[in-house]
Amino acid sequence: MTTTLITNGFNFQFDLKDHNILIVDDNPTNLAVIVDYLEDYGLTILVSQDGESSLKRAEYAKPNIILLDVLMPGIDGYETCRLLKKNPQTQDIPVIFMTALSSTEDKIKGFEVGAVDYVTKPFQPEEVLARIKLHLQLRFMTQSLAIKNETLECEIQQRKTAEAKIKNTNYKLQEEVKERIIAQEALIKLNEELENRVEKRTIQLMQINQKLEQEIIERQQAESKVRNSLKEKELLLKEIHHRVKNNLLVVSSLLEFQTAYIQEPEIIRIFENSQNRIHSMALIHEQLYNSHDLKTIDFSQYIETLVEKLSETYNIDQTNIIFSLDIQPVLINIETAHPCGLIVNELIANALEHGFPNNQKGHIVVSLHTVINRLIVLKIQDNGIGFPIDLDFQNTESLGLQLVSTLTKQLEGEITLDRTEGTCFTITFCELDYCDRL
Repeated sequence: MTTTLITNGFNFQFDLKDHNILIVDDNPTNLAVIVDYLEDYGLTILVSQDGESSLKRAEYAKPNIILLDVLMPGIDGYETCRLLKKNPQTQDIPVIFMTALSSTEDKIKGFEVGAVDYVTKPFQPEEVLARIKLHLQLRFMTQSLAIKNETLECEIQQRKTAEAKIKNTNYKLQEEVKERIIAQEALIKLNEELENRVEKRTIQLMQINQKLEQEIIERQQAESKVRNSLKEKELLLKEIHHRVKNNLLVVSSLLEFQTAYIQEPEIIRIFENSQNRIHSMALIHEQLYNSHDLKTIDFSQYIETLVEKLSETYNIDQTNIIFSLDIQPVLINIETAHPCGLIVNELIANALEHGFPNNQKGHIVVSLHTVINRLIVLKIQDNGIGFPIDLDFQNTESLGLQLVSTLTKQLEGEITLDRTEGTCFTITFCELDYCDRL
């Protein structure tokens, strides 16, 4: 049950349930009676039956009040109370003697060793509870008032500090007001000067703006001329690629015309191979002519067109030799496209000429992929009779294979040959760097 306590103008909410009591008595019967009674009122009860253990229990549990018997085994209640008051951790705990000793001398001795009250046995539980409640309230109010006093002292000190700060601030504000008055007078004078400067500067800016507007018009005209010039250069580059392609096709036609006067099959084959190489280069210029940026071509589309051209040149029967294309869209510049296109031309032509003798059926796979770090992997594989085991493709009299090795070095790439299933050439390279042409 909560009780409102009023002292010195302060209100405190006191509740018995918030307090605990240490009862020290070596008589179990006395303990049982008082413990049962006090617990009914919600008090937390701690019990000890001798002086030595009660000292440890009090120091550990910090009870709000102690009921102490005098006559106990070991040290008696008076000595126990004296030791409690000597210990800084327990000296503030109120001690009520509860004993059969009822003489005036015994009571005086109890108060001398530090007790706050003295109850003689046989006791009435109602009286004990009333005394406990009284001393708990007194201790509670004393502690609460001490806390309030500390708080008030802090507040007083804070107010004194604040008043000193306010006084100091007021002095500074007065000084600032004086300084601001002087500053305002200076600002008025400065504003007048600034207005004069702004007026002069405005006239200057108007003149500068007129010049800038004229410069902007001149720059726009210059940019228009540059854009027109770039368009003319693009058209010129397209025309150059177109004419290069046409000139290469004229050369190819001249070679084809020349073969009509040649009877030796080997020389005719050499002329045809040369035509194929010229067509592979002309095809690159044709794709550049049709591209948007005039810098790169989609090499996957180039391979598709080149395969169709070679199939027509060698009169490939689709039922005998099947082409499979496993290619990704790969954009490369003309510096890389020329040697790479010739390599594809030579390796496919080599497979068609030597891989499938006597109209043997077969399969040619061309794959093109990009992997990490801009690395390009090109594979030409056939399942024909296979590359001769005793022949080194990098050291042969074949002009086509010599071209393949040379052009691979030009690409700063690597070429490998796998004879496991037919013939498989693998070329790995990166796009060559070049300077912008425009």
